[in-house]
Amino acid sequence: MLEIMGKHKVQKKVNRIDLENKKFNFKYHTHFNVNSKGKTYFYVYDFAWMEFSNDEVLIVHKK
Repeated sequence: MLEIMGKHKVQKKVNRIDLENKKFNFKYHTHFNVNSKGKTYFYVYDFAWMEFSNDEVLIVHKK
């Protein structure tokens, strides 16, 4: 994910297919969090992602 995000960005929206092309597997995560609006963030260590209905994914880097 760092390759897609860049070193200095905190969050970025990308197309799901871009992550799949980089061999990202959405099945695996270390933990998850449900925010106050009921949206689920899935984590792989210090990166989180939230999926939108239109095949966009928000990636967040927790530093």
